[in-house]
Amino acid sequence: MTVAEIIRRAIAPSEPDGEITFDELNDLFGPERPPEDVEDVFLALHDAGIQLVEQRT
Repeated sequence: MTVAEIIRRAIAPSEPDGEITFDELNDLFGPERPPEDVEDVFLALHDAGIQLVEQRT
């Protein structure tokens, strides 16, 4: 899965409340994702106003 696909899939479940959990994001990353990809996804989520949370409130 490309970084762009991960970003799209991360934004979709976060839309109702602007949050995504670490577990949801980890499921999207899959095994052995390069640190640069993780950073790109974090930056894109931040720019979209989406917060990473331990669990949904």
